[in-house]
Amino acid sequence: MPSDQDQTVPPEPSSVLSAASPIPSQPPVVPKRHHLWLIVLGLWFIVLLGAGLFYISSLSRKLVVEEKPSLPNVERIKNAGKIIIATDATYPPMEFVDDNQMMAGYDIDLGNKIAEKLGVKAEFSSILFDDIFNSLNRREADIILSSVTINEERKQTVDFSIPYLNAGQVIITLETENSIKSENDLSAKRIAVQKGTTSEDEALKAAPPDQVLLFDDFIGATDALIKGEADAIITDLTNAKGIVDSNQELKIAGEPFTEEEYGVVFRKNEDDLIAEINTALNSLRQQGYLVLLKQKWLE
Repeated sequence: MPSDQDQTVPPEPSSVLSAASPIPSQPPVVPKRHHLWLIVLGLWFIVLLGAGLFYISSLSRKLVVEEKPSLPNVERIKNAGKIIIATDATYPPMEFVDDNQMMAGYDIDLGNKIAEKLGVKAEFSSILFDDIFNSLNRREADIILSSVTINEERKQTVDFSIPYLNAGQVIITLETENSIKSENDLSAKRIAVQKGTTSEDEALKAAPPDQVLLFDDFIGATDALIKGEADAIITDLTNAKGIVDSNQELKIAGEPFTEEEYGVVFRKNEDDLIAEINTALNSLRQQGYLVLLKQKWLE
């Protein structure tokens, strides 16, 4: 029997590698930079694509707007079914109240025809000429149609249509008056006019201010002339014809001494409405309707 010293113990398997044993190596984790660049480029592509699509969409909307311009004032009138027209109905034969208490005259017929072209009805509002422009700017009317002469001073606060009638200033006197034949004969005369009109402007050119008598309308001016309180009236030829036709004791002295054109009046910058009414006026002129109005009311 072998002794204890002679017995040998078999070595136990070691689970720990010795210092001399080589350590198995793994490849190091290296960031894949080319993947990051692909992600960055992809994001930039998406941003650029989105910006391009937004630009195309905006351009498309802009083109649609340009193809279909907004017509806010025309649409407002059409939605209301009427156009409100301010006029001073004391100015025959252009605008006046007839024996049936209805408004009549050249401008009334023209206003009704313009409304017809717009597909709406005309509603007339009688306003003294002295306040008629303020009334328009207070939005109490859509337009003014009241024998308004187009001039540069008025263009500072309102806009005009194309002219629809050419009229000039004339002088009215008593039938028996023979000393007044032109505006040059008015320097020492009393001149009756409606205030706020181009007739007032012409009177102030012909005579001193204290000889220019101002009235709210030409009815008062006519009464003053007939009563001997004035020596003459200055007014447009169109109005003069109506005054003389109604008062046989009066006459038109001489020829028109100015060139004046009437236009429809608008608030500033209502370009869509101006264009629409200009189209209507051109159509009525081509159809001969303006000639018919002149024959009906002025000849």
